[in-house]
Amino acid sequence: MLNRSSKKDIKTVPLLTYWTRFYFLVLMSCLLLLAVIAVIWIRLTVYDNRYQILEVRAEKLAEIYEDTAGQNLLPRNMNRTREIRSELFLVQIVDRAGNIQTIRKDKASNKNAAAINNLSKLNGQILAGQKIREQFKIGNLTWLRVGVPLYQKGIITGALYISIPASGLLADLHFMHISIFLIIAIIVLAGWLVLYFLSRKLTRPLLAIAGAAQAIASGHYEPRLPQNLKERELQQLVTSFSDMAFQLKQLERMRADLLAGVSHELRTPVTSIRGMIQAVHGKVVTGPEADEFLYISLNESIRLQQMVEDLLDFSTFEAGAEPIEKEYFNLLGLLDEVICQVSILAGYEQISFDRKGLDQEVWMTGDRGRLRQVFLNLFSNSQKASATVIKIVLRVGEDNIEIDVEDNGKGIEEADREYIFERFYRGQGKKMKPRGLGLGLTVSRMLSRAHGGDLFLLRTSSEGSVFCLTLPL
Repeated sequence: MLNRSSKKDIKTVPLLTYWTRFYFLVLMSCLLLLAVIAVIWIRLTVYDNRYQILEVRAEKLAEIYEDTAGQNLLPRNMNRTREIRSELFLVQIVDRAGNIQTIRKDKASNKNAAAINNLSKLNGQILAGQKIREQFKIGNLTWLRVGVPLYQKGIITGALYISIPASGLLADLHFMHISIFLIIAIIVLAGWLVLYFLSRKLTRPLLAIAGAAQAIASGHYEPRLPQNLKERELQQLVTSFSDMAFQLKQLERMRADLLAGVSHELRTPVTSIRGMIQAVHGKVVTGPEADEFLYISLNESIRLQQMVEDLLDFSTFEAGAEPIEKEYFNLLGLLDEVICQVSILAGYEQISFDRKGLDQEVWMTGDRGRLRQVFLNLFSNSQKASATVIKIVLRVGEDNIEIDVEDNGKGIEEADREYIFERFYRGQGKKMKPRGLGLGLTVSRMLSRAHGGDLFLLRTSSEGSVFCLTLPL
């Protein structure tokens, strides 16, 4: 487990910073990858397009040369296509011996022409009737060249080369590269801004909830929370947090009530027992009055023992243990025993028990002692509600048993109905009365669920209440 010091050592960053930085890096990486792919693809496409234009031009010139039987050394008024418009434009015709027969120079320097002449030779691919594409460098200038075969009467007699500098092409590519990276920069900036504002919008309610959590940790159970959020998940989170804060407020109130109730409940019988025993021991009272004092002290000690047992049972179940010792027994026999047990207790003299449907034996597997405790708690609640009749209705199904405990008491107040099974809840009108710790129904439900069943309030009104206990067969 982490202690406070180790938790403080964990470095954290704000959610807004984390997500904007994360998405920015992801967006930047993806766009840079796309940019590199686009640059490579554009470069290859542009070069291929330029080579195709040169090949088309070279084939046209080769056709002119072939049609004139080599007599027309290329027309002087030849128009250059827009795509290869360049001041440095060289056309060369090379025979099979490698001799340069014709050179056309458009403002090309003699130095460049001489260097290209030294590179010109009849390529073996051209002799095989194929076209060639070449790229070479003279000085600081890169050249592109294509070569096509020349035919005379169907026989390859040489090659025609067209060479242009790649400076214009490189300038175009450079402009495209700058444009691509500018577009990427704009997209990255716009994407980062969108992510920033979206993250800020999403983190705002989370920050409010974090502040509310700190307020609750400080003991303030009515924090200010954002309302009417459009995002469903955030609205659900806020609603759940608000419900949790309300429950914590209720638990805190019940804890305060518990402290007051426990101090009152434990102090009252202890003080009473001590005073009465001192009176008997000091001979202040004698005879029948002393016996009555001892009887009252015994009842108070029994009530004190019951409260301690409730606390122990509750603590046991809260710790995750289920002290259930199962046996096979007759449920109706257990009910008869509990009814006989409470009938002789003080406060039950005016209560009559109506047992409906209890004419046949019902055998089940469970903890006899724990179920006795559940029935005692239910009967005790009816007695405290000033009931005069307690009706027990039993229904046996295929795989479970339902037992309704109905009384004609004053019922449960509407404000208390939702919380009667909450731990330490004693009702609005019972907080300062010697009525126990508010664990009876809580422990009873825990015991019923430990058996695989349940306990719930079926209905209640000013004319009485009905609790339903379900148990598996």
